[in-house]
Amino acid sequence: MTSTADDSVTQRIYAEIRARIISGELPFGERLRERDLADELDASRVPVREAIVRLEAEGFVETAPRRGASVVRLSLADVQELYDVRLALEVQAARLAARRAASGEPTTSMTEALAAADRLLATGPDAAIAEANAAVHDEILRLAGNSLLSSMMRPVVGRDRWIFGIISTQRNAFQTCREHHQLCDAIACGDAELAGAIAYAHIEGGRHPTLEALRSVLPE
Repeated sequence: MTSTADDSVTQRIYAEIRARIISGELPFGERLRERDLADELDASRVPVREAIVRLEAEGFVETAPRRGASVVRLSLADVQELYDVRLALEVQAARLAARRAASGEPTTSMTEALAAADRLLATGPDAAIAEANAAVHDEILRLAGNSLLSSMMRPVVGRDRWIFGIISTQRNAFQTCREHHQLCDAIACGDAELAGAIAYAHIEGGRHPTLEALRSVLPE
């Protein structure tokens, strides 16, 4: 098997395990046994192990001596920490994206992601809307053009999507859409300070409703 094929198998297994965690099919604390997963997913244990390592880096999985890998047990405190980190990193990403836009970097991919989210708003299922909104944030991060920031955001993005997979309802989708338009407009105009301020308000505004939605699901 070539290296490219190996990577493809690992990606397939990673995506499947991740989807099972987000959907709750693999619940909090569930042990991830390499042999069982390899049999279920028709693969060897090597790509399963590589997928688990990636999932651990993204905050879905934890490993412990003599116990092996298991699905992380989230708490409300974890969600609070997530929002604190998002404020630090995503606000800076918005500022950097605006500065690059001001320097002539194309914003087409960002505006296309925003338009895709708009199209889903009226008729799309919650999960599809959540993914489309997350794609807007992904494009802002890409536009920021900072590889270290992107690597720091990887586990944050993973955990954020997991949280919105746990709760069945989100913040008002139309409000989120309006805020995304305001944020992307500020970035496209190259206004770094305004973009940072809007990003801060957007993230902080989601903290309380998210915590309230999770209060009956997660421990303190």
